[in-house]
Amino acid sequence: MSSYNVRSVDRDRAEEQLAMNIKKATSAIETAPKQKHVRACIVYTWDYKTSSSIWAGLKAAPLHADEVQCFKALITIHKIIRQGHPIVLKEAPRETQFIENLTRSLGGSDGIRGYGVLIRAYVNFILAKLEYHTLHPEFNGLFEYEDYISLKGTDDPNEGFETIMDLMVLQDKVDSFQKLIFRNFRSGTNNECRISALVPLVEESYGIYKFITSMLISMHKVTNQQDALAPLRQRYNAQHYALLKFYYECSNLRYLTSLITVPKLPQDPPNLTGASGPSLDLAN
Repeated sequence: MSSYNVRSVDRDRAEEQLAMNIKKATSAIETAPKQKHVRACIVYTWDYKTSSSIWAGLKAAPLHADEVQCFKALITIHKIIRQGHPIVLKEAPRETQFIENLTRSLGGSDGIRGYGVLIRAYVNFILAKLEYHTLHPEFNGLFEYEDYISLKGTDDPNEGFETIMDLMVLQDKVDSFQKLIFRNFRSGTNNECRISALVPLVEESYGIYKFITSMLISMHKVTNQQDALAPLRQRYNAQHYALLKFYYECSNLRYLTSLITVPKLPQDPPNLTGASGPSLDLAN
């Protein structure tokens, strides 16, 4: 068998395995999408530098027929956008109509199992994240500062004012969505599926927080106009306290802490102006 045929067989096998992982990640069972199945989808994008087969697999799934399947698909999409190959962020905006249509079958209802309001909110958040990445293509899905500087081709933080303002808007959307999830916990159930949506939100919010912290510290170092940055400092401080509360509530969810380590923030916001103040270990 030629090497071409071997590659063809391997790709066919990979496509079959991908389809199975998508099916299992978006099953109708009211549990979290299993990490191994979502991880396999993420790895696929890195192996083959594409996400087209993932979108095809999601479109083939009966997501409109079951609200749990739909919600689990959104968790899966969010994680793939965040951790997948950079090509995913280029291809995903083409799928906004598909993502928007995931709310179509809900009508005006909240669904039999109460996921309707969460599905609508998740769709809106994912679309907002994709819009941000479209406007700011220098970011990877994880909002890593070093990659941003590398892709931007400059380390001039003065360019970052509007970027940070837009990023703070996205951070507020994370905060609104996580609060909605907590409000929609249902008594008498373990809420595992709902809690699993908090995992990428914790990771997303901390990635944004670390980036904003690094950028604001750099901006304060190079400018003599500290007053001009006051609005950003005030909003940063407010978001710090909101995250502190969010992470505290997450740390009390045993299922969530079995999946990820919840970030620990200092009680007070780090000092951004270079004076003495709480420090933040951004390596976490």
